[in-house]
Amino acid sequence: MQEKLMWSPANGITMTHMQEKKFKTSVLSVTFSVPLGEKNAYAALLPNVLMRGTENYPDFSLISKKLDSLYGSIIFSAVRQRGANLAFGFFVNVIDERFTDGSLTEQVIKLISELIKKPIMENGLLKDEYVQSEKQNLIDRISRLKSDTRSYVVRRMKEIMHENEPFGLCEYGTVNDVKEITSKSLTEYFKSVLSSAPMQFFYCGSLDKNSIEQMILSEFSNRNCKPVGLDKNVLSAPETPKNITEKMPVSQGKLAMGFRSGILLDSEYYPAFMLFSCMLGGYTGSRLFRHVREKLSLCYYASAGIDKYTGCLTVTSGVDTKNSELVQKEVLLQIDDMKNGNIDQNELNSAKTNILDSLKSMYDSPASLENFFQSGAMNGVCLSLKELYESISNVSIDDIIFVANKIKLDTVYFIQGGDKNEA
Repeated sequence: MQEKLMWSPANGITMTHMQEKKFKTSVLSVTFSVPLGEKNAYAALLPNVLMRGTENYPDFSLISKKLDSLYGSIIFSAVRQRGANLAFGFFVNVIDERFTDGSLTEQVIKLISELIKKPIMENGLLKDEYVQSEKQNLIDRISRLKSDTRSYVVRRMKEIMHENEPFGLCEYGTVNDVKEITSKSLTEYFKSVLSSAPMQFFYCGSLDKNSIEQMILSEFSNRNCKPVGLDKNVLSAPETPKNITEKMPVSQGKLAMGFRSGILLDSEYYPAFMLFSCMLGGYTGSRLFRHVREKLSLCYYASAGIDKYTGCLTVTSGVDTKNSELVQKEVLLQIDDMKNGNIDQNELNSAKTNILDSLKSMYDSPASLENFFQSGAMNGVCLSLKELYESISNVSIDDIIFVANKIKLDTVYFIQGGDKNEA
């Protein structure tokens, strides 16, 4: 499988093309990128409204019939936050071209073009019935975020940690933000997106690069906007870490610890940062799993992960309230141990095997490939799985020690459990 990234800075269009004939279905995605900010709710709402109807297919039932006629193609609306940018648009699963009459992908692209360029309008505005309906759906989605406390604890920790940065903003906006949207304001936002927001395209299937490029540019050309770039304006950790505890009616406490490293995706030490996180809490052979969970029995789970666009490391754990401080202490002890160079080659090799196997498995999942490459494209970063694979293979223990000494605790957030069972 070949990775081919084409950049067109003149019109703000990027395209990633991966030619592969082993899959029965092709994956195509089209997204717009905007900076995170006060308009997040608009970005989250817009693709769902556009999916409701077009000039030729004025309601979703007719869009569904059209998709059925295209060999059961499936279109999802998509919203993703990566770093200081937000991307929204459409993700498509379609039978690969070699199993059809030879024009299926082109027809799907034309349908996506109609969703974007010819939505159903009333008096020059997006249809109010659809806007109001999708507003309620989005409000319900935001309201449900607290129901999964394992993910909510991370979301809330990031809000606290990044309170003075765009990274902490919810990609869906707030309930009040959504309530204030009108058909007129959403239409104005829609027009500004069409005229000024960079677009990212991804394709993985059997068609060659020139064919896909021609199909896309025939529908989306003559645009004049600047591509986005990686936001490197990240803050340093405070001298005294923030420590916040909130109570919720759950049976199991949830802990999230946020650290800053200053190591972003384009850093030469990013592969070592990936391995550091994996060694700390990225798999069942990690330190947090073996030591904090299994040996000391201090928590129900413990894991670590990184954000390659902010350089932040997050450690999460399910823990009884009485053990919260002990878990925090043990996490810091394990990090200090790595800072001091107490790492053996077998530990590093095991982490390498785990990450490299994960990277290889991405080639078996077009959806994973789409997420990897589109996340980079929306931040103006040209990613290469092959180069990342080679870089990880060459990481040394000294590189891990260097990264460990860059890790600084910023925020500790703990959800203290109550008497009620967790929802």
